Amino acid sequence: MSVTPETLAGWRAVIRKEVDWVDIKPYSHNIIGCALRAIAKDHGQEEANKTIVDFKLYKKGWPDPRKKEVKP
Repeated sequence: MSVTPETLAGWRAVIRKEVDWVDIKPYSHNIIGCALRAIAKDHGQEEANKTIVDFKLYKKGWPDPRKKEVKP
């Protein structure tokens, strides 16, 4: 079975490939952002949030979806 970026597994594979290169290679952050937006659009924001947690993207600058921000 081939994995294409149009599937959830495909977008997660893109993120897996790029996550170690954030702040090292140009565009990795942008590629991951695009993949997360595609996941949210096609599979829902909860799935995008799960991806952020699964790949620990909150350590790379994305907001941690498990923390609720309190607005003043």
